[in-house]
Amino acid sequence: MDKTTKITISLKGFGLSYVSHIDEGIAGQIMALCLASQGGAKGAVGLTGATRQGGAQRESAAEYLNRHAPKRNPDKILTLAGYLKEAHSKDAFQQGEIKSLFRDAGELLPANLNRDFKWVVSNGWIAPDPSKKGSFYVTNTGFKVLTGGFPDDLVKRTKGKFSGRAKARKAKP
Repeated sequence: MDKTTKITISLKGFGLSYVSHIDEGIAGQIMALCLASQGGAKGAVGLTGATRQGGAQRESAAEYLNRHAPKRNPDKILTLAGYLKEAHSKDAFQQGEIKSLFRDAGELLPANLNRDFKWVVSNGWIAPDPSKKGSFYVTNTGFKVLTGGFPDDLVKRTKGKFSGRAKARKAKP
């Protein structure tokens, strides 16, 4: 018999009835999704199954970046914003915190962080927090991108937006 603890999951509604036994890690991920849709809970299990800072396991910014494998600077900005939410339970953050996390993770600071940060905002991955001036939050779209792992088709689809805006600004007299 398998020595890992099995959790029973049951879903019911809209003509659907599903019951299954799953591993603790998968149950943790499901709970994280359920809690995130209700505003989250401090000390809850994160998207990876690792507990947040209040628990036994902690993840550094560098580990979080390595796990999500962002390809471009805007992807890294989103990833570090997600790290603040998941690992530190921060609903809002400031651009300076992202700058510090680049250093903490041993990453080179983007040559034009302001431009890259504005691009992440204009792409709808993060948004200004209306309740806290100068603060931002990760949007639902941003979390979908982050949990999707920056697939090649997303990078191709958004590449023109990123480089195109920079080229358009350079072309202006």
